[in-house]
Amino acid sequence: MDNWLAWLAGVLILFFGLMASIALHELGHFSFAKLFKVRTPQFMVGFGPTLWSRHKGETEYGIKWIPLGGYIRMIGMLPPRKGDAPGQVRSAATGPFQGLIES
Repeated sequence: MDNWLAWLAGVLILFFGLMASIALHELGHFSFAKLFKVRTPQFMVGFGPTLWSRHKGETEYGIKWIPLGGYIRMIGMLPPRKGDAPGQVRSAATGPFQGLIES
């Protein structure tokens, strides 16, 4: 039983440590975007389905299921498609290859 608890503790420490490292990295992008007054509607840690998210001001902060990266969405990051309304945030998939496929 003790080995199982030690293994679980190790997995949880690795998971939260990885998430914290990714969050700090994305915070660097986020802080410079805010410094230069770029609108940032999303700050996400992880990929895949959303596990938790909250809106504060114009930004949605969230955690996703797969802790292998993160992203912030900035207005102007994705060029508008034909027929998109001006000023509307364009939706995009967060999969590792989906962005390449859409491009």
